[in-house]
Amino acid sequence: MKINGWDISGAQAKQWNVTPGFSNIENESEWQRGSPLPFFTTGSIGFKTLQITFLVYGSGRNEILQNCSTLLSKMMSESVILELDKFEHKFCGYLVKNDFTENPLGKLRVTSNRLSKLTVEFSCYEFAEQPDGSPFAESASGMLETVVTNAGNIWTPCIVEITPKVGTEKLTVTGINYNPDTGEKLQIVIRNLTTNKTVILDGETGKITEAGVNKSADVDIWSLPVLGPGTNRITLDSTWMDIKVKYRPRFM
Repeated sequence: MKINGWDISGAQAKQWNVTPGFSNIENESEWQRGSPLPFFTTGSIGFKTLQITFLVYGSGRNEILQNCSTLLSKMMSESVILELDKFEHKFCGYLVKNDFTENPLGKLRVTSNRLSKLTVEFSCYEFAEQPDGSPFAESASGMLETVVTNAGNIWTPCIVEITPKVGTEKLTVTGINYNPDTGEKLQIVIRNLTTNKTVILDGETGKITEAGVNKSADVDIWSLPVLGPGTNRITLDSTWMDIKVKYRPRFM
């Protein structure tokens, strides 16, 4: 197992047990008194809970405690990427709590114990990416429509890179922006595009840039770019564009 790319064997630890969960769902649907029909709303998805138990080894009590301390210190970042043994996907989240059990084998003398148990709990989300750690990507050039197939089963933030072959006063894009309440497709309008200067709409960070400079003032957008599960048809009203869509599929 790895934490932010660091192998836990560096703290003489092993992944022993994992209790996965599913994403929390919040829904405000209700049936008001006197109404013949209930009022339904689309549910929103939150964090999932992931519990991991480690076996931590050492030559004695002091070394075991130091190894547990090292292991926990690697989880103290604002967010961490977890690569679990025998799990295909990765998890990104933050440490919620931890529990330490000394002498789990019940030996008579704690000082002779060479093993302890450390259990941690994370709030996180589940995602996939390429074997080299990069996001999945789809590219198209000179086309009014491109199709991106998202292998995830929930809405996935995406990073959209648009490079004009010629300067354009206005470009309209559909298929990556939606009304979060109704699911209705919304248009994105990008103004004042410059030849060969790439505009990036980053659905992960929320940044909108052109050649690395903030361009949010020239973009009409209602929510961050996302891909739905399965087939996504993205359209542009100009063929003088190169487009690349990057994404890390997310899962319930």
